[in-house]
Order: sequence, then C-alpha cells, then structure tokens
Amino acid sequence: IEGGIQRVLWSRANSAYSVLFLEVNGESLTAVGDLSLLAESEPGTFVSLEGRYESHPVHGRQFRAVGWLHGSPRTEHGLRLYLESAGIPGVGKKIAGRIVDAFGMGALDVLTNQPEKLADIEGIGSKRVKVIRERWAAEVDGRSLLITLRGLGLSPRLIERIRRRYRDRTAEVVRREPYRLAEEIPGIGFRTADQLAREQGLPEDHPDRVRAAVVHCLDKCTQDGHCFLRHEELLFEVDRLGVPTAGVNEALEAGEAAGQIVRERDGESERIWYGPLFDAETFVARELQARASTQGALVFDRGDRVVAAESAEGLVLDESQREAVRAALNGGVVVVTGGPGTGKTTLLRVLLRAVGADDWLLASPTGRAAKRLQEATGRPASTIHRLLEYNPGEGGFQRNVSNPLEGSGLIVDEASMIDLPLFRALLEALPYPGESFGFVLVGDADQLPSVGPGQILRDIIASGAVPTVRLQVVHRQADGSQIVEAAHAIRRGEVPRLPHGGDFYTLERDDPTALRSTLLRIVKDRLPANGFGPADIQVLAPTRKGPLGVVELNRLLQRELNGGSTPVREGERPLLEGDRVICVKNNYDLEIFNGDLGLVMGRESEGVHIDFDGSKVLVPWDDLTMIELAYAVTVHKSQGSEYPAVVLVLHPSHGLMLRRNLFYTAVTRARSFLCVLGTSRAWYRAVQQADEGRRNTWLAQRLRAAT
Repeated sequence: IEGGIQRVLWSRANSAYSVLFLEVNGESLTAVGDLSLLAESEPGTFVSLEGRYESHPVHGRQFRAVGWLHGSPRTEHGLRLYLESAGIPGVGKKIAGRIVDAFGMGALDVLTNQPEKLADIEGIGSKRVKVIRERWAAEVDGRSLLITLRGLGLSPRLIERIRRRYRDRTAEVVRREPYRLAEEIPGIGFRTADQLAREQGLPEDHPDRVRAAVVHCLDKCTQDGHCFLRHEELLFEVDRLGVPTAGVNEALEAGEAAGQIVRERDGESERIWYGPLFDAETFVARELQARASTQGALVFDRGDRVVAAESAEGLVLDESQREAVRAALNGGVVVVTGGPGTGKTTLLRVLLRAVGADDWLLASPTGRAAKRLQEATGRPASTIHRLLEYNPGEGGFQRNVSNPLEGSGLIVDEASMIDLPLFRALLEALPYPGESFGFVLVGDADQLPSVGPGQILRDIIASGAVPTVRLQVVHRQADGSQIVEAAHAIRRGEVPRLPHGGDFYTLERDDPTALRSTLLRIVKDRLPANGFGPADIQVLAPTRKGPLGVVELNRLLQRELNGGSTPVREGERPLLEGDRVICVKNNYDLEIFNGDLGLVMGRESEGVHIDFDGSKVLVPWDDLTMIELAYAVTVHKSQGSEYPAVVLVLHPSHGLMLRRNLFYTAVTRARSFLCVLGTSRAWYRAVQQADEGRRNTWLAQRLRAAT
C-alpha cells in the first residue's frame, strides 16, 4: 500500500513497534509493525508499506507492515504527497502540485533526467533547479540502494535494522564499508556483505575482504562451540569462502595489533583466538587452580556431619555419594558427576543439611533446570543470569569482581550446559579464593555440551586438576526402569535393548509420512488414554529443519492438536490461542528466559498474552521472534528439563546429528515414559557415533599445566 503519514498513534524509544495513521486513497488506515523510523517522520511523509491486512478484535481492520520504503507512487495523488514529503528545498504543497500538473506521472522522469525543464514552472527558477537536482539525486540514490538490498534477498526487517543502525550514513556504509554489516547487523553474514562489496567492484584480495573472512571464520567456529581455530584450519575455512589466503597473515597481524585476535604459538602449531575467549579461558584456568588449592568452609568433623545429615534427611547415601559430600565440605571447588539415577540431587539435600547454613546459593543455567533444582532440594534456586543480576541496560552482570556474591557457598546444577563466557562471569562473581566459600559443580559430562563455546565440565574433569567425584551406583528407578537401563547402555556405547513395553517403547517407522501419522496417534490418543495430559508430553527431535525436524513437526502438531483455535498471529509462523510455546532467548525486562515453556492466552494491540507456568506475560509484537512453538523441541533445547512422557523422533534423515551424546541426553529427559520413533538403523548409528565433534578448547591443558 502507499499513502501519507497523518499522525503517530503510538511509539516508544525502546521499542521498534509503532502504530501510525496513514491516508490511503483518501481514507484513513491504521498501520502497525516495525515502523519506529517512520514514527520520526513529519506528517504528510509519503511511504510504501509491505505487509498484509488483518482484522483486530478491538481495533478492526488494520495493516500489519513487515517493511517500508519511501517508494515510487503509482497515482498522481500519491505523487503529490511524495514530492511534498521528499525533503526537497522549496518544494512544498503548491510547487509539488504545479510539477504534477505540468508533467503528470512523468514528473519523476523529468526530475531524474531533465531537471532543467522545472525552470519553466512558476515559483521555481534556474537557481532552485540546481538545489532540486542535487536533492533528488540523493533521493534516487537512496531508493536504488534499497532496491539493491532487496535484490540480495534481504528481508524488510533486515533492511530496517541497517537503516536504524546507520541512519543518514546508510548509503555511505553500505557502499564504502560493506563488511561492517556482517560484523554489526545481526542476521547479515559474510556472504551477503561480500555480494554487496563485489557489486561495488571491491577486488577479491582486498584487505577488508580478507579480514572480514577471518572474522567470519572465527565467529562461525564459536557458533559451533569451538574456542579457537588452528592456523591450518583457518586457512582451509578462508579458502572455502573463495577468499585468497595470501593475505591471511596480514589480516591476523592487524587483528592482533587491534587486540581483537590472539595468536597462541605452541611449537610449530598456532592457535587463533578471539581475544575475549582467550582471556576468558586463561582466567578460568587460573581461578579454578586457585580455588582447587584452597581449603573450604568446613574442615572438621566431616564424617560426623555427613552421618547426622543423612539421619536428619531420612536418607542413606552410598559411599560415592558420601565421598562427594565430604569433598564438598573440604575443598574450595569440587565436581560431582554421574548419570541418571545416581543420586546427584539426593546428595545435595544431605550436603545442604551438613553445611548447616541457610546462605548457600543454588543455580542452574536455565529456568526449568533451576525450578527442578528448587523442587528437589526445597531451597530457593535461580538461573545463573538472575543470580548474577544480569542487566544489559546497566552494562551486563551486576555481580562481578567489585560486587561479589554473598553467602557461604554455591551449588551449580546442570554444569555441562555452561559455556565459557558465562563460566568466566560466574567465577568473577565468587568471593576471593582465599575466603571460606564452597563451590560445587554438578552435572553429567556425557550429555550434550553447551550451545556456546567451550566444554567446561568435560574439560575440568579431563584435567584431573579439580577434585572430582564420580557417582557409580544407580538409585533412581533401580527396580527395573528400562529408561535408566537404556541411558546407561548408551553411555557405555552399547545399543540398548529395544523393548515394546514397560516405560520404554520403540516403534519402527522408516517412511516419514507413516512416522508422522504414528506420532499423531501416540500424542493425540495413546498417551492421553494412559493418563498423560498435554503439559506432560514432549516431542523431541535432533534438528530444526527437514521433514522430521521440529519446525515441520510443530506445524503438524499445531494443526492437529489445536488447529481450530483463534489465531493471535497469522503469516508463515502463526500462533493460536492454546498453543504450547517456548522462549528461545532471555528477556530480563519481561522476566522470561531461554527454555521457559508457556501457553498462548490471547492478544491485544500491543502484543500476545502468554502464561509461563502461572505467570501471565504480555509479549510485545516485536519481541515475538523469541517465541516459538514447543509441541516439539530440539534435544538441545530440552537440556536441563525433564518431562513425564517423551516421544523421541530418531531417523536416518537426521544425518550428522545422530550422535551418542544427543541420544543419551534425549533419553535422560524422560521421567516415566519414553517412546523412540524411527528406525533401528538410526538408533544404532547414534550409539556408535562416539566422536561427538570434539571441540577446540585448551582449558584441560591449562589446568594440568598449572598443577
């Protein structure tokens, strides 16, 4: 649609979402969406919006915009509005009308190719023609730039991000420094910036191109969980981008001089790091070594305290659990690791009783994991981000070296999920190692590692430099649980027995269509008939994409389980009232966090109401990108959670994601019922694929070298 802005109904400085009144074909129309830059425009500004009409239950017919341009009008009325609002000195309502009266829809061609003709129009003259020519050339250049960006496949939302970031300098940055977009605009990668640069005629061996390729390769390696690239790996990745490698060393020297890159030499090999990750890993190694050599808060009567705590809790620990409690009472830092059912949370209850202090802190990486920890121990627990009082508006974590945590100790559960930057922030917030402060890391190193860079728990255990207790005895559901039995078999690299009864079922379905049909019967009929409600059931899959990835499975499950409900958001990613959703990004303003599950309740003009475990939150429209359907979630997203009933889809189409630690993690999410749906070929491959994509980290070596 095209029209002129009449007035701004709603806009806020900290939100991209705006509501505008437009004049379209002589009538008023409400436009909503990511229009914050338009909200700064003068009334009368001519715009073209891209989007769709929708019917709001309160406000009626409106247009939801997904992008906009100061576009080319298609009517004489629109052309008058356009010329009035183009910011051309001396061209107001009267002059714009005279130009359109004189040249009709050919006015734009006159402005572009024959501006001298404007001198014949009353009120313009030859002097004003020069000013109009220059201003119009800039307008055409800006529109040409936007057309170029759309031609590269950039979405209206991405173009809006670019314009919001650079404002009046957008054209200059895009044409002269295109690789800045890859570094500074989320959603724009090296290849898009490279296309822009090549269109500007930048040579393929230009230093900016080589430097951008190096940065891209390092960034991609951290997204894959690595902390560094070996020099030969970096050359290989740069070459894969089609960038000459001759300039890589020069780019590394420039990055090193700027403090962006660290080159760590070890004999004939060289490790290339992002500076912040190198600093984080060396800090973590020093801090852990210092804490491992420090005596803890309690150094006497440990045996008596453990026995007394067991009695008070009405529990009897096995010897490995007692060893873990004694180690926690004795050392400045201790790691407790074990598989499912080995009694990790049980020993935490005894430990908390044994320390006899109410000021021990409990935390987990995700909200759901923190809730489980709180339920298991009866003590308050929080996410690590909340524990450290994360506030992006105030510069990040408010608990840090200068404002450390208060208390006698800290227990962190699900430690395998912690990445290197977060672990550094956590260690920085602990009291000085010389003070009496206990630090206990609890987790299962055989599960999937963190989404972010590093493999903290695995490296600490592998180093042998930090006191570590391995729990060996299976307690939970030891009376024949096939789920626990299968998990430990997978952990050992053995294919579990594939039963068809008890709490663990396997169903062979090779054809994707037949598999989806079986999945529906299980979720819609079989599980509800056996007492599992909708909130108890979770479908898991290894991947997002593909015919059996969570995106397609969610579309299927939404349609079949909730398809008749009222829409609250339409389009490619519709949301309906009653939909099960998951938050995929921390939002501290709304107090919802990565991994939180919710239920869509309804909508209003400013956003969508979602119930997150009894807490009703209004999620603004422009924050809905962090909300996804959760009838099915990836195994990675399920980490830290536990569900009464799990249906795991494991199929050959999942390819390289069929790994032992993924299979193991998925199985350990099920509390009472597990069905593995797919093919035995996929299950065998997952168990046999022991190479879990080992990450490039150096923490274990640093810890060993420090001892």
